[in-house]
Amino acid sequence: MAGTRRFRAAFSPTVDCAILVAAFEKGFAADEGVALELIRMNGPREILGAWSSAELDGAHLSVSLPVALALPSADVEADLIVPFILATGGSTLVVSALLYDDLVEQGMKIPDPGSVARALSRVAMAHQKADLPPLIFATEHSSSTSTYELLYLIASTRLIGKDDVTILEAVPSHMPSLLRDGSIDGFYVGEPYGSAVTMEGEGRIVTTKSHIWQNGPEKGLAVSRQWAETNEQTLHAIIRAFYRAGEWCASAANREELADLLASPTYLACEIEHVLASLSGFIPHSPARLLECHDFFCVSGNAANFPWQSQALWFFNQMIRWNECPPQAAAAESVRDAAAEVFRPDIFRKAVRPIFAPVPAANMKLEGTLNTRVYVGADRAPLLLGPDTFFDGEIFDPESFATHHES
Repeated sequence: MAGTRRFRAAFSPTVDCAILVAAFEKGFAADEGVALELIRMNGPREILGAWSSAELDGAHLSVSLPVALALPSADVEADLIVPFILATGGSTLVVSALLYDDLVEQGMKIPDPGSVARALSRVAMAHQKADLPPLIFATEHSSSTSTYELLYLIASTRLIGKDDVTILEAVPSHMPSLLRDGSIDGFYVGEPYGSAVTMEGEGRIVTTKSHIWQNGPEKGLAVSRQWAETNEQTLHAIIRAFYRAGEWCASAANREELADLLASPTYLACEIEHVLASLSGFIPHSPARLLECHDFFCVSGNAANFPWQSQALWFFNQMIRWNECPPQAAAAESVRDAAAEVFRPDIFRKAVRPIFAPVPAANMKLEGTLNTRVYVGADRAPLLLGPDTFFDGEIFDPESFATHHES
C-alpha cells in the first residue's frame, strides 16, 4: 500500500537499526500510511553533516548526541529531540589479541566489567611507567553513548582517568580493520563488528553494554523540534510503525528472517552469523566459546522504546563530569531542563495511544535500582520494567546530581 506521507531517515550500519529496516521491509510504515525511505550513511558524524543538505526528516542516532547538541557548548546547530528509543544494549567492548593477553595477566574475568576496568587500569599504568603510548580505543562519536559508558567504566577504578586512555572517533565498519592493523587497541560500538572480529580470531569481546548498564538506551529516533511541531501526524504514524516493527523484531520466530535482512548489502553488508549472535544473545567470547547474555539487545518490551528523561540526564551528568559543559551552564536549571526535554515521553504517549500500548506514568525514574523485572504504574495496563542496574552498583537520581566536573 502506497504511503501518503513521506519520512526520509538516515541510518548507520549497526544492528540497532533493526526497527527501521523491519518497518520498511515488512510494511509497518506503509500500513501507517508513511512512505519510509532509508538512507545508509557511514556513522553519526556523516549523518549530522548531511542533516540539512540531505533533506532528512529523521535519523538513527546515539541517544546522547541530541543531548550534547542541546548544551551551550555544542559546535553543531541542530535542535533535535528523541521521541522514541530504537534499541537498548547491543554494543560490545572489543580488544586486540595482544591486549587481551595483557588483561588476562592482570586478572580480567570475562565478562565482568569491574574486572575488565581494573585490568585496563593496570595495563594503562604499566604503559605510563614504561613511557609507552597510551591505549587507544575507538567509538563512533566523541559524544556517543559508547564514549560516555567507556569513560564511566575506565574511571570506576579511580586509578586512571580520561587523559590516561585515548578515545578516538571512527566509522563503525572501519573499526575491525583499525584493530587488525594495530591502529587501535580496542573499540566499543554496536554489533556486528565485535562478533565479526572475534569469530575471525582477530580480537576478543571482553564485556558488553548490557553488563555495564542493563537495558541502557543506545540508539534513538532523532527529529528536529521544528519538524516534529509541523508534522505531528507523520511523526505519530512513524512512531506507531516503529513500535510494531519492534514487536516483530523481538519475536524469536522472526530472528532468522531479520538477521537475513540486516546482513544484506543494503544494510549491514556482513555475514548472517555475525548478526545472529546479537539477536540470539549468545555472544562470541572467542572463536569457539559463547557468552550467554540476557537482554543483550532489546527493541521491544520492558518499556524499551520509552524515552526516559532520567536517562537523558544521566548522559548530561556525564558531560558535566568530563567538563564538556561550562560550570556556570551546568548549574543552570534552564540548561538541565533543556537536556531533559530532548527526550519526549509526551510525544511517545500520544503517538501510541491509538494502539493501546502500555506506557509508564512517570517521565523519570531512579536509574540503577532495578535488579530484576518489576511491574510499575502505567497509563493503560500493567507494565514490566527492568532490570536497569549499573555494573558498579551506583544509583543515579535525576532530581539530585553533581554539577561539577571530574577533578
